[in-house]
Formats: sequence, C-alpha cells, structure tokens
Amino acid sequence: MHSNTTNRNEKRKKRKERGDEAAADDASPSSASFDRHVFPILLAAAQTTRQYSNSCSPATLAARLLRRVLSRSPQVLSPLPDSLVALLPRLLSSSCSSVAALSCEVLGAAALRSMEAGEVLASDSGIASGLARALGSRSQRVTEAACNSIMDLSASSVGRERLAGSPILPRILYVFSQVESICELVDSRTTKYTNRDAEANKISYLIIDTVVLLVNSCKVDKLQSIQQELVRSALCLLYNKVWKKVLLRSSADCNNGKDQLQSREYEISKAIFRLSIDLASPACLEADVVWKSIFGQTESNFQNFVLAYWEKSPNLYRRKQSTQNDDPVFSALHSTFNLGAAPDAIIESFIKGLVSCPAIASDELDINSFLQEVHYSLGDAVKYRQDIRVLRTQEPSEQISRGYATEEHFFDDGTVFLDEDAFTKNCKHAFKNGYSIALRGMEFRSEKVAAIASALADLFGQPSVGANIYFSPARSQGLARHYDDHCVLVWQLLGCKKWMVWPNPKLLLPRLYEPFDPLDGNLDDNGGRVEVLHEGDTMYIPRGYVHEAHTDVGDPQMNAHPGYSLHLTLAIEVEPPFEWEGFAHIALHCWVEKQKLGFSLFDKSQAKEEISLFSLVLHVAIRLLSNNDPIFRKACLVAAKLPSSSSCATAHLKALRSSQRSTFDEIIRNIEMNCSFKEALRSIELAVQERNDEPFQWMSWLRHLPQEGDADLRIDFSNILEALEELVEAFSSNPEQALVGFTGFKSRFCRCVVYEDACESFETLLRMYRTTRNQYMRGMMALHGAHVTGVVENPS
Repeated sequence: MHSNTTNRNEKRKKRKERGDEAAADDASPSSASFDRHVFPILLAAAQTTRQYSNSCSPATLAARLLRRVLSRSPQVLSPLPDSLVALLPRLLSSSCSSVAALSCEVLGAAALRSMEAGEVLASDSGIASGLARALGSRSQRVTEAACNSIMDLSASSVGRERLAGSPILPRILYVFSQVESICELVDSRTTKYTNRDAEANKISYLIIDTVVLLVNSCKVDKLQSIQQELVRSALCLLYNKVWKKVLLRSSADCNNGKDQLQSREYEISKAIFRLSIDLASPACLEADVVWKSIFGQTESNFQNFVLAYWEKSPNLYRRKQSTQNDDPVFSALHSTFNLGAAPDAIIESFIKGLVSCPAIASDELDINSFLQEVHYSLGDAVKYRQDIRVLRTQEPSEQISRGYATEEHFFDDGTVFLDEDAFTKNCKHAFKNGYSIALRGMEFRSEKVAAIASALADLFGQPSVGANIYFSPARSQGLARHYDDHCVLVWQLLGCKKWMVWPNPKLLLPRLYEPFDPLDGNLDDNGGRVEVLHEGDTMYIPRGYVHEAHTDVGDPQMNAHPGYSLHLTLAIEVEPPFEWEGFAHIALHCWVEKQKLGFSLFDKSQAKEEISLFSLVLHVAIRLLSNNDPIFRKACLVAAKLPSSSSCATAHLKALRSSQRSTFDEIIRNIEMNCSFKEALRSIELAVQERNDEPFQWMSWLRHLPQEGDADLRIDFSNILEALEELVEAFSSNPEQALVGFTGFKSRFCRCVVYEDACESFETLLRMYRTTRNQYMRGMMALHGAHVTGVVENPS
C-alpha cells in the first residue's frame, strides 16, 4: 500500500514538473502563451503575503518558473511580455527572497539582451520603485540581485539617467550608509556562502559601485533634492571607508579592495565631489566677523579702507597681542595649522591628505562642464607649481651682476607626488635647507579658510577669494621680488616677516590672466616701504605693487619663534565681468535688450538687426577704450555686502554707494566722448580678414547674459567670428552711413541707460558665478575630508 502511494506521488510530481516546463516553454514563442500558463502563477505569488512551508506554495512555484524562464527561454526576455512588466513591481517587492531576487535577474537579463528594452524598463517608475524596495530587503541575495539589475539597466546613458533620478538613488545611499552592518542584515536561511564575511565584503563593493554609478549619472538638481543628512552620511563612508582607506593606501588589503571595485579612482572622486557640491557648509562666517578681525572692530573701518586705500595704496593693520585670543577668526586659523607645534608638525598639518585642485575656467558657470573637462584627473595627487611650490630666492649679494634675485625650486616642474610620505619627508628636508613652502588653494582644502574666503568675497562683491599659505624658515626669502594681478591681504599667523613694497608708477592696474610685464631693473632698493608684520597683523597690497618678503627682520628679539614664519594671503581676484569695464558691457546689454523688446524707436526688423550690430561695435569700442583708461580696470563694488548697523557706518555706506554711481556716470561720459567707431571697425575687419578671433575671446563671458527677442538677432558670443563677419558685410558697403547710425546709437545709449537695471543684472551674474565657484569649493573640500558624519533613518 505504501509502495503504491509513493508511486502515485512520484507520478504526480513528474506531471507537475512537465507542466511547469511546458508553461515555461510555451512562454517562449508568444506573449499569449506566457499570459495563459505563467502569468497566473506569478500573479498569485505577487499577491500572496501568507508564508507556506510546503513546496506547492505560490512563491515556490513562481520561483521555479522564473528560474526556467531564465535558463530555458531567453526569447521571452526580448522583449518582456507587457503583463510581466506590469507585474514586476510587485514581484520585486515580494517577501519571498527567491522571487524578488529572480525577478531582479529577469529584469537584468532583459536589459542585457536589448539596450532599447533596458531603457524602456529603466524609465518605468513602477519598476524603479520595486527595485528601490528590493534594495531595502534584509536578504543579501536580493540586495545583490537588485544591484546587479541596476548595473545591467544602466548599460546606456539614458538608463543610467532614468534610474539616477528615481527613488533608487536615495535608497541605495541609505543602504550604503548601513554598509558596515551588512553582515548583521544577512538572512542565514537564504545564505549559501561558505565564507560569510567574504561574501558580505563582496556585496559591500557591489553597493559601492552602484552608488558611484548612480551619483555620477544623476542631474545636479536631483541630487539637491536628496536629504542632506543622508548625503553627508554616504559622503563620510565614501571618503573614509573607500577613498581614504582603499584608494589612498598601498597595502595588500587595499590593493585587493581596488581589484574588487569596478569603479575607478577618478569615478569615486567624482561621486564624492558631486555629492558635496550643494551641501550647506557647517563652517560659515558672517562678513562682519571677518572684516572686524582684519580691519578692526570699528564699523566704519572697512568703509574707510575701501574709500581711502582699495586699489590705491598699501596699508597695514596692527593687531594688539592681547586681543588675539579673543578673535574667533585668528584662533580658528591658529588651530587649523597647528601653529603651536614644531616646524615638522606644522608642515604635516597642511601637507597630509592633499589632492590636486585643477583650475576651473574663468567664465565657467556649469559645474558639469568642469567635471567633464577634468573627468580622468579629479582626485589626482598634487602637482608641482599647479598646487604647491617649494622654493628659495638667493640673497642679492650672491648675484654676479646688477639685477634681481632669482628663484630656485626644490622640485622639477610638473612633478606629481604619488608617495605622500616621501613627499612630506622631502618638504621637511627642503625647509631645513632654506626653502619656503607655498601651498595654493587653501580655500579648497580647509573649511575654516574657505569660510573666511567666502565672507571676503561677499564683502567685496566678487565671485571668489583665493587663499595661499607660505611657510618660510629663518633668514630666508621665498618668492623673488614680483607683483600680482590681484589684490592681496597678507595675514601674519606665526613669527614675523619683513616686507618691502614699492609704489606703482603705472596708471593701469594689471588684469587677471594677462601676461606680466618685466620688472623695472632700475627699481631703487631703498625706495620701497618697509614693514615688519607680527602675529595677527594684516597688510593690504594692491595689484600691480611690486613687493618681496624676508624672515630676516634684522632684530632677533622681535621674533617670538626661532625665526620661521607662516602667513596666509587672501587674494581678491577681480574677474573681467566685475571690473568697471564689465559693468559697462552689462549696462549696454541691458539697454539693448529693452530696445529689442520695443521700448524705444527700434520697431522694425531692419532696425532691430542694426541695433544688434551697433551694440557689438560698441562692445568692442568700450574694450579698446578700457585698454588705456585706468578707471575701466578698477573693481566694481556695486554688489559689495557692506555692514550698516550704526549711523556712522550707514553714512560711510552711502558715501561708497554714491562713489560707485559717480564712477558709472564718469564712465558713460567717457564712452560718449571717446569710443571710436572707426577704430573698433578696423580691429574687427582685421580679425575677419585673418580669420583670427583670439583678440575677441574676452567677449566669451557675455554669453551668460540673457538675450530675448528673435533668435536670428542674438549674438553668439561663443562663436564670435561669425557675428563679426556679418557685421563687416553689413557695414562695408556704406561705412559713412554706418558711422552716422552708430553715433546716434551711442548717444541714445549714453543718454538713456538705466544704472539700476545694470546693477540688477550685475548682481544676477555675480550670483551665477558665485554658485559655480562655491560648488567647486565644496567639491574639492570633500576630497580633502571636509564633511560631517551622520546617522540617518530609513528613508520612506
């Protein structure tokens, strides 16, 4: 009897298996067969939440079918039946780990068979939500399958972008933030691995790869919408557990980690950068705190500085030693550089953990363009001259003939410092042998310095302020005698340093990015101003003023330390749009846009075309005028955020505002009297004739100003040569008539331009510049470990 029962059960089992096989096989040739035989079982499994203990449960049957679909019927995957696509969100969320994992595998297999199908599946919001829930499973198998499925669906750029903009990204960031406890989350009933720790490590690397892929594929505005604490937590792990421990060390374990990661080092650097660019900075200083620390506690001091010294002459601000400990800004800097330690420890405080800070284009307003430009080099080791210089200048007495001392560099140009320990050791050795260490971009490497630089940028109404540190040994000179193309505030943080600053005989201030003129060989060594800066003192040196500095101050008793010195320079860089010339271009642009919209006499298409051409000529004429007129090169401070908390400060603020308006009025009179149509047209004709637009590349930033009206009438400042060709063609037939028209156009502009309109557009452009510069600054600081740890709750 027992034997007969056993035989019947075996026959029943075989018939059941044949039925399942037939269902899977029938699913191959047509969706109808799939819907008839497979779909009902999968639907039952998707809707069933009850747990079964026998092998006939809907989930068990569904898992068996999904396995056979994967192994025996690849045709059904291309494309997936619509009914299965509709069911996948539920299957991916199944409480049965086998069903959820196999559904992820089906999804990935379908994506691999057809990129087009993968893009469609990745764009399905239901599937994305189902994958997000699968990522939150307590089963390691499901998590792994979900990550692999995401990787498969991301084979195309469209698929990556769709998934990165879905709920999957915040979910994977949360899963990653719990990566250290993944071993605890593994369901032992579904674990098949013999080495549990090794497999948990494997899934950790897979999660990291998925995070990096999606973060780097996500649009910036989508990243901005993710919870900041979640981003901070992921950043902390990505930097400390991956970037710092796996990528920056060279041990065998870390090399093994590199091998297990699919993500390359620059991709991980990019993910860290992108996650951080819109995080609120925890170290923030108000502008009034910074100006009080530099210029003194009296509220009117800064306004006095702007009106009396800014871009006119150097000035020294003495700090009482008794007030240093009460100054929060000076105290923050003192702790940042470990200034109470020995020189070797000070060097380590700013050398350790450095990465290179690649230059961002002066007119770049899209952080994504910058990231594409430096795609393979982000996170590289520091480079000589780009990031750091180690140099000394010979004493004048050692010169063979009359002339200036020359700089001697410890490293060769372009050296990349891959071995951090060896690099640090060499810097210490160089310092002991009289070399100064000059490190650029401190606003990208230290949150406290970045906060000071950002506050100063607000104070002066400029896009950014650079920060460099200079650490010099006793009886030495680092940089040779030189001048800068930017104004600097020198802040003495440790020891003393003697400065010599010579008057600037030139009326024209040097511009950023322009070649430096050779120094005058007849500069009188005794004709400069001599100042010794003590700890806490600051000195302002305008751009164009020649200067040099020594640690040999002539009186050993003046040095509180054994002769060495550390100072911070804050560089207030006035970029082209934010000089008065730039403001004049903005004023012209605003007025022209009003004319195009019909607020004046230009209501005919031909007249509208002429206004575009005349405005282009006037832009060129303003540029030519600025090459010889000092006022155009001065910084425009209409967007400066000045303090005004007292009646005295308010009076100075009004005086400064009035001064800015007076400068603008003077510039407009200058434009009307001296802008030459013939000179501008001649320079344009020469460029067109030689097919050379280099002399007009300064105009590229004008592309950031909005242009309304007909597209055909807009000037393409990114392809300026084409616009110049059209201009020459239009004016060449009758230049005298063109001159008359231009003269009337210029006169109307100078008579009707609205200062307030230009101020509004100027401030809008400044915000755009500041946004990109701040994004760059936060991204680079993250690569130097500047972020906050945090534990986040499971996101809904």
